[in-house]
Amino acid sequence: MIFLTGVTGYVGRRVARLLAASGRRVRGLVPPGEGLPADLPGVELVRGDILSPATLEPHGTGVTAVVHAAAAMLPNPAETIRSVNVDGTRHVLAAARSWAVRRFVYVSAVSAAYPRKNSYGQSKIDAEALVAASGLPWVVLRPTMVYGEGGGLHFARLVALVRNAPGVFPVFGPGTARLQPVHVADVASAVRIALESTSAPGGTWGVSGATVVTFDELVTRIAASLGVRRRLVHVPLPLAMAAARLAARISPSFFLTPEALLGLNQDADLDYAPFAAACGYEPRSLDAGLADVSGVSAREGEWSAA
Repeated sequence: MIFLTGVTGYVGRRVARLLAASGRRVRGLVPPGEGLPADLPGVELVRGDILSPATLEPHGTGVTAVVHAAAAMLPNPAETIRSVNVDGTRHVLAAARSWAVRRFVYVSAVSAAYPRKNSYGQSKIDAEALVAASGLPWVVLRPTMVYGEGGGLHFARLVALVRNAPGVFPVFGPGTARLQPVHVADVASAVRIALESTSAPGGTWGVSGATVVTFDELVTRIAASLGVRRRLVHVPLPLAMAAARLAARISPSFFLTPEALLGLNQDADLDYAPFAAACGYEPRSLDAGLADVSGVSAREGEWSAA
């Protein structure tokens, strides 16, 4: 039995479906207040809160492995992010130890590898440290920007912005940060590999796609896949940060916060070659992934930058 947190999330749902389809028994944790998903056949759904250890303990019967994918992301307040991502991980690890699981897979993020960490990245690196010190057989996966049909969160927002932009698309900063987007199906496959491979435990693995692009290039390919043309106009990063600070004061839920802009302007490419060589991970290219999402070749279309 695999105990999966974050089963209602974009990645968690795909992980649950893949594991169940491969014959694995999955017990997915659904937080209080969230509806029970009806699109997870074969997955046992249970109620619990990673911030409430007492609600986790009853769900350990027969559990041999834990996949911890639940997380709080920006623009949540820094204290919420730290509580969910660090304290929540500590509670899930304690439950896993009491269940004597044989493998603990933590779904971290590329933000943990940033030289200049925002609150989300710091919470992930701190949670990784807890996992590595847990005494359990552990695996840490660091997905890059996740994309696919319907999301993930940051990719879906970027697609919406490109789609709705009136001919001109503002890029906050130089647009030169390197990205390596990964298809959600490849992330789910990485989790399956982390559970099954004898070479995975004790490793912190980059889970990325097969294509490295700059932020400008990613916007271009998204526009092409949507069949639209967008002229990129760059806003100097100091000016963008000042505007973001003002917007955050007016609307605390605004997603382009200064912390988010800090993340967007750092290289977010991770080398998947070690994971491929050790465990057999094989991601798809961005062209193949975008064609799978939209049905349109990512190489079509025109663009210009200013």
